[in-house]
Amino acid sequence: MKYLKIIAPVVFLLMTNCAAQNTAKSFDTIAYEAQTRGSLIQITVEGSKLSYKSNQGEGTKEVSKKQLDELKEIVGALNLEGIAALKAPSEKRITDGALHAEFVIKIGDKEYTSTTFDAGNPPKELKKLEDFLYNLSNLKE
Repeated sequence: MKYLKIIAPVVFLLMTNCAAQNTAKSFDTIAYEAQTRGSLIQITVEGSKLSYKSNQGEGTKEVSKKQLDELKEIVGALNLEGIAALKAPSEKRITDGALHAEFVIKIGDKEYTSTTFDAGNPPKELKKLEDFLYNLSNLKE
């Protein structure tokens, strides 16, 4: 009984710490920006609101709980610490053959910025996220 009084709080702290780690990838903001001379695409998800802006127009829309859960799952699968070091598979953006694109993912007080890549051809680790955001916003790459 004496040990139970000591062990119970320790077990409780461990359980709450593990639960907090599972939600650590729950983002505050995801910002995607792709631009080159004369062209711009911005897609931002904050909370359950998606805002988008392009040369064709701008707007906002609500993200459903299901879509938000899927987005959290996609972000949760990323190694956020390593996205700045990912290698872009192509370099058309250097000669204005593609828009310069990047992600900024904010969680708490930390921001994770990806390497710059050709819009529509991100590093394979970021492809699912880019595709998902374009589908949510109904913008074309």
